[in-house]
Amino acid sequence: MYFPDLSQYSYLEHSPFSLKEKPRPLNVGWLDIKHTFPTDKASKDLLDALFEACSHPVNKMRGFHQCLFCRSHVWAVEVSRGDRTIILGSAEIRVKGKDGKVYAAPDLIFHYVAEHHYKPPTEFVEALLSQS
Repeated sequence: MYFPDLSQYSYLEHSPFSLKEKPRPLNVGWLDIKHTFPTDKASKDLLDALFEACSHPVNKMRGFHQCLFCRSHVWAVEVSRGDRTIILGSAEIRVKGKDGKVYAAPDLIFHYVAEHHYKPPTEFVEALLSQS
């Protein structure tokens, strides 16, 4: 499911728990193969912070989204950092900025950044790193 970065979150807008979110989150990392995205090599700090955020997901779903860019995963993306392993593709993360903004991203964002060099918006990265 594609949503432009920093557009207003609407993926689960008809869900009762999603409509309660104030302020409405901004989308980050909702990528697909039909749209280009900025790229850059991620820092270790960014990857560590993303992994930690993805270790505490919200809006967990029953199924899994595969990575549309590599399509080599049978049912989900499994990633490890140190001695911890998590499975991605079935939930979202929320990141709160100091300015009151909230960002919503699929948990696959870790994989997109680590493997496909997706460069999230600077304001999202700053908010995420300020939580670490």
